[in-house]
Amino acid sequence: MSIKPGIRYGIISFGILFYLSILGLPLPRTLGGFGTLALGLFWAVLVLISLVTMRETDQRRYTTIEAVTGGLLISAIAGFGMALVVGLFGRLIADGVQVNTVFAQVLPEWVGTFTGQTKQEVQAGVSATTALLRFALLMTSAGFLGAIVSRGLTHSSRERWHDWINSPFMYWLVIAMPFVFYVWYFALARGILGATNTSISGLVLACLFVTAVLVALRRVRDKRRRLVFGIAFVVMLILLPQIGDQFQNTVLNKIAIFSVVGIGLNIVLGYAGMLHLGYIAFFAVGAYAYGLLASPDSYFVINFMGGDGITFWQGLLVAAIVGALMGIIFGVPILRTRGDYLAIVTLGFGQITFLLLLNLREFTGGPGGVLDIPPPTLFGVDLGSAESILYLAMIMLAVVAFMTLRLNDSRIGRSWRAMKEDEDVAATMGINLSTTKLVAFAIGAAFAAVAGVLYATRQVNIFPDNFALKQSIDILSLVIIGGLGSIEGVVLGAVAFAGLPEILREAENYRIVAFGALLVAMMILRPQGLLPPLEHEEDIDVSDRRQDAWLQIFDAEEDDQDSAETGATGTD
Repeated sequence: MSIKPGIRYGIISFGILFYLSILGLPLPRTLGGFGTLALGLFWAVLVLISLVTMRETDQRRYTTIEAVTGGLLISAIAGFGMALVVGLFGRLIADGVQVNTVFAQVLPEWVGTFTGQTKQEVQAGVSATTALLRFALLMTSAGFLGAIVSRGLTHSSRERWHDWINSPFMYWLVIAMPFVFYVWYFALARGILGATNTSISGLVLACLFVTAVLVALRRVRDKRRRLVFGIAFVVMLILLPQIGDQFQNTVLNKIAIFSVVGIGLNIVLGYAGMLHLGYIAFFAVGAYAYGLLASPDSYFVINFMGGDGITFWQGLLVAAIVGALMGIIFGVPILRTRGDYLAIVTLGFGQITFLLLLNLREFTGGPGGVLDIPPPTLFGVDLGSAESILYLAMIMLAVVAFMTLRLNDSRIGRSWRAMKEDEDVAATMGINLSTTKLVAFAIGAAFAAVAGVLYATRQVNIFPDNFALKQSIDILSLVIIGGLGSIEGVVLGAVAFAGLPEILREAENYRIVAFGALLVAMMILRPQGLLPPLEHEEDIDVSDRRQDAWLQIFDAEEDDQDSAETGATGTD
């Protein structure tokens, strides 16, 4: 490995760590022992990404010595550089310089985050050389870990890794994990483990259980086994709301609702290949359609409906129809646009919808939103609790997922896939592009609108800020992270999107930073997503195997050529 790329990536890594730290990113002291571990793992992943990028740029494999040297070089430059900067800022603060006039977050407490000192010790100029050296060594050790993992990602080792992953032991281990997490979750909730303050711990186990179910169902290919395990998992999911507390059920509600929204966007983007940046507008249309026709304080209920609003079940039907119509209405003008132009147009559509909700005060309530949205009822039974809404959300998710699977296997689904690959070729084959696009927009919008009804009744009060551009980017992120064209991937992306911010509540303000880093890592290490469609995953696997075989032949020829040149030089 050349020293120059290692130095370059070390400087870049230092810049990333410095930038995140001056933003106020929680570091070891603010998160305790977990923060030290999290920081080390974050740094190891950053070094791993740097090494993989360097390897792909050089288009050759690194030896163990080269990988370790590169990792240590990157982490040492960044770690010791950061320690030097912290020490410099600490000295300036001790001398009375107001550093925070330039860097707002650089206060005595900021320096103490790295050194373990109190505010008074930093201001008094107490030496922290040992603490800063320990911090730099932590970064260097994490870089060593990232280098070792990078070495494990060589082409030859991926063959062994693939064989081990597909071994019978891993097969049954993957199937057993949902049961392990479920029993653990039950024991924790019932106090069998004797733990206190179990809300966050229980949420972690619930998210791990959902993730394990998705992976296990993906792994089981035999139809009989898939049916048996599927029934077992469904029974466990039915009992899940009875085990968790209100906080856990509320978070699981959000995961299920955003899974439905993500599946709708997955039809437009994952199946039909149309990038829609304003998709949150359909979600808002469904929520406001139900809220404005159900809330007793709504303009429409008071002036046109005699004070009696529609029920939740009527709202589902109204939202689906209105959402589908909106999808068609806004789809017609953009039928001839594609690529970047389509993304910009849909972005404008989302912003127009947001501004209309914000400014039509007489009808939508403006910034004040729609208040007192009634909960769903069934035969006079109130279903407004977090537990009841979770059941409704799971049923809605199951229905939408089933409909999407059937659509994907139908003629319209094959038309979507053909259009995604190449619109010109699809049109040549006789596919009506206008109809195919409008159907995708209508169905995707209807799914988002129906999810909006459940979201509105869950929130009770909805506001325009609930449907801003940021939320649209979040939905797009969860679809990309999970895997385009994969229902399991969308649900897993929703778990990451809705579950992680609650698990890491102290770092919730940095969710966008975390998602940005995750997207970068995904594009480099797993561009197809966490759980891509099975056929796409198999195609990628075959392509990787062929590429590995070609690289092995190329490396062997290169070694033979080097040996021949060395022999010729020796003869001369």
